[in-house]
Amino acid sequence: MKKRKKKLIKYSKARAVLSDTLPYEIPLTFSNRHFYNFLNNFGIEFKSEYSDKKVKHFICWKTAKPTVVVEQVIKILFELQNSSIENKIELTDNESFKIPFTFRIAHKINDFRELSIPHPKNQLELISFYDEYKELILYFSSQSPFSIRKPASVAKFVFLNDKLHKNNIGDADDSIEESGKEYESLKTFFTYSQYPNIYKFYEDYKYHRAEKKYNRLFKFDISRCFDSIYTHSIAWAVLSKDYIKDGLKEKIINKNTNNFGCRFDKFMQNTNYNETNGIIIGPEFSRVFAEIILQKIDKTIEKNLRIRKENSLIFKQDYEIFRYVDDYFVFYNKEKTKDDIFSEYKILLKEYKMSISDSKQNCYDKPLITELTIAKDKITDLIENEIKLNIEEKIDSVEDNSFDILNAQCKSKNLIIKFKLIIKESKVDTKDIMNYTFYLINKKLERSIKKFEEYYDNLEKRKYEYSIDTTKPVFSNSDLQKKLKQEVKFNKYLSELLDFVFFIYAVNPRVTFTIKLCQILSKILTTYKRKIRFFSGHSIVSDTKITKIYSQPINRFIAESQELLFKKISDEIILVLDKFKIHENIQIETLYLLIILAELGKNFKLTKAQIIKYFKISEDKGKCAFSYPVNYFVLTVLLFYIRNTKEYKCIMITIKDGIRKLIKNEKNLEKRKARAEQILLLFDLIVCPYLDAKFKREVMKLFKIYDVKIQDNILQFKNHQKYWFTKWDNFNFAKEIEAKIANEPAY
Repeated sequence: MKKRKKKLIKYSKARAVLSDTLPYEIPLTFSNRHFYNFLNNFGIEFKSEYSDKKVKHFICWKTAKPTVVVEQVIKILFELQNSSIENKIELTDNESFKIPFTFRIAHKINDFRELSIPHPKNQLELISFYDEYKELILYFSSQSPFSIRKPASVAKFVFLNDKLHKNNIGDADDSIEESGKEYESLKTFFTYSQYPNIYKFYEDYKYHRAEKKYNRLFKFDISRCFDSIYTHSIAWAVLSKDYIKDGLKEKIINKNTNNFGCRFDKFMQNTNYNETNGIIIGPEFSRVFAEIILQKIDKTIEKNLRIRKENSLIFKQDYEIFRYVDDYFVFYNKEKTKDDIFSEYKILLKEYKMSISDSKQNCYDKPLITELTIAKDKITDLIENEIKLNIEEKIDSVEDNSFDILNAQCKSKNLIIKFKLIIKESKVDTKDIMNYTFYLINKKLERSIKKFEEYYDNLEKRKYEYSIDTTKPVFSNSDLQKKLKQEVKFNKYLSELLDFVFFIYAVNPRVTFTIKLCQILSKILTTYKRKIRFFSGHSIVSDTKITKIYSQPINRFIAESQELLFKKISDEIILVLDKFKIHENIQIETLYLLIILAELGKNFKLTKAQIIKYFKISEDKGKCAFSYPVNYFVLTVLLFYIRNTKEYKCIMITIKDGIRKLIKNEKNLEKRKARAEQILLLFDLIVCPYLDAKFKREVMKLFKIYDVKIQDNILQFKNHQKYWFTKWDNFNFAKEIEAKIANEPAY
């Protein structure tokens, strides 16, 4: 039997910062990839040493050149005060907890969500925690009989060069690593079972089997789950509430206790400025933390229902419960069964300081079909029937030869009317169907582009070959006109599709929908920017060597076609920006649109007046200033957009003033480096190619870095670390958006 060829590529344990420490809704220009490289290149680790009386924490690194500079950078990045001993610095008690960078995104009408990025020190601590406790995380994530989205194993990067690998390879649309599938790129630290997103559950045999077995379905969820979690409850879930409380009374359990529950509890406090009420929202590790607590609650509920003296309820006999993160699906036959289950959950969740949402409780009788399922089915038919692109063969009766033509069907007016009808008739909120709609449009667009590229490349090749081979007839003007006619058809098709896409997006421009919009636009931009080359013959260099000759790269589309479509995208984005101007609670969405405009090229740059308008910059006696509190993302993305363009000189001055104001908002000089937002900003600015050294030194002084030699060392460290968190240049929009989509979390 032939052995399978196996290539295992190992990531360092620092890979947790690539997948489990950041919210999904961050700008495309921001990532942890360069921070990850820094940790690996210099072997930086968070380590703990335990004794009966005390636990000591250290940050260590391997010997590296320039040794002194590396230590200086590490001390500033992780806010360390002590001196090093043999490439190791001990943390003091007040250096353990940091202040996360918390930012807001649009959530509902006139409402927002707060997401957080942990301080780099806390991210380093997570690497150590995952490495030490990954097996226990998996164990405590396997307790619930109800959970359908839980850590199942540690993800591996494996490439198997055979047919079975091709069959098992993870799909590009899998938002997290699925247990049982192989991946060519790591997405999350753990693989997850059983469903990477809620839609797969709705379509699965288990859901359909429960529909057959039971007559009723009850859906509910936990109100503000992450905001409500009490960090000490992780120890209650892992050990027991009585044990922990008794231990605290007897002072046998404290911050130095070396056990999984207490360590996880302390880590979550460290990430959130020592808070015990609520955990930060956004990173995957917060979902892991919540999952372990909810696993314990599920297990207790199942046991309580089973051991009751009267009216005991048996799982998979009297009822079935499926929990996806904090969403519950209860299948049952008798109304009393549902009431008993609901009562148990209300009581137990209250013990863990959580409660059930009053607004998200729904009951369904047979046929068990939800409003969302109805809407999805109708949206599927709409996209399939109203958006079509096919290649058909046509016989030219005059010249008596065949010519393939493009048959495109897409009318935005019809799509918009029918979409609104579906929303109205199905009684769903537009936001609930948006991700699914964008998914279908993206798939339809992919197929359309593939068909067109194959068809169009053949036309272009035919024209080119005729022009270089005198033995063949010249590609005639009529042929050229037919070709251009097909190009115009494709342009019209995409233009109508964009009308529909931007219409549904403008209804509710949330960050997740903006990312889906970017994915669609990225595919269009990549297609229209692509250059093609064709094989044109061979050249004999010597008696033994023959070299293939290819044409020079040529644009696939004529300049007018590209210009028209790019202008369409630009106009639609400006329309959205006019309607949804940036403000304190809506910033990230606008920043994504700004990055798209940058991708269109210099012909579609915003004017100075437009930037002042969209970013609400006030002008007074020739001076400009932001009229609302701007965060780190606004400053860095706007700086990424304007670069060194002279037209934006006053915008640059405004950005610099905004940077000074943001840093000085923290009056306590000692606390500035403890704030994630400020330390991320500092390290991005010192490597920014668009800022002068004088301003960079001014910023460093705001962080008490007064020594000129240390300033020089930090500035010169750019030779070893070109980027930290923001990718200032050499930015690849298409790759960044695909990487973003691949890391979409479960909600």
